Amino acid sequence: MSPGILLGVLFALIGAQLTRLVWPRRLGYLAALGLAAAGVVAGELVALELHGGGPPLGPLHPLADAAGIAALEVVGALLRSPRSRPGRP
Repeated sequence: MSPGILLGVLFALIGAQLTRLVWPRRLGYLAALGLAAAGVVAGELVALELHGGGPPLGPLHPLADAAGIAALEVVGALLRSPRSRPGRP
């Protein structure tokens, strides 16, 4: 398995955990994990297209990935109100 894939998975897991730490009632863990994974992919696509994204760490661009994760997590948290989660009063 490529080290880039393992690093991408690690970034997505860290991004999801940070989101749950900052907004614990806003997003469920699976939603946060999905948005974090999409953020890593989006960050890499932007970094490859713009030929930037900060210093590369192997095949990944951590600054672009962090920006992609943050952007998608914020949008997802804002679009989903805390009352829209099932099982919450």
